[in-house]
Amino acid sequence: MRVRRYRAGEEETLRRLYADSTRIVNGPFYTGEQIERWVTRYDDPDGWVERIRDRNPFVAERDGVILGFAELEPDGHIDFFYCHHAYQRQGAGSALMRAITEEADRLGLTRLHASVSAAAVKFFLAMGFQIDETRDNLVCGHPARQYLMSRSQGD
Repeated sequence: MRVRRYRAGEEETLRRLYADSTRIVNGPFYTGEQIERWVTRYDDPDGWVERIRDRNPFVAERDGVILGFAELEPDGHIDFFYCHHAYQRQGAGSALMRAITEEADRLGLTRLHASVSAAAVKFFLAMGFQIDETRDNLVCGHPARQYLMSRSQGD
């Protein structure tokens, strides 16, 4: 497995990975309505391409198959962090997190933070993050639990 920056032309593959993983991995934690609202937020192909090009995410791949992708913003915020539903617990997430922490070190960031779904909270805890706040936002009339998590960088 290797981690690299995304390449132009991979935008649709990343969008499908995002949509499928959101539906399958997060499905047990949220209602169908909430999941579809989450997924369809990025249905605009041009907007998605622009977003991905602007964010330049890290991509984990093995044998030419994209296993996941993750974004690090200049302030240490980890935005999108998705692993393909068929490759969960096979090291892609850990490899992506290593790439993010190495980039954060290179940028001199002292803190990483993310808004984490219920499906990903155990992974982020295992990566040294702590829960700073738990929120139950109402989405489609139902609570949607979200964890605000952070970790100090460079310790």
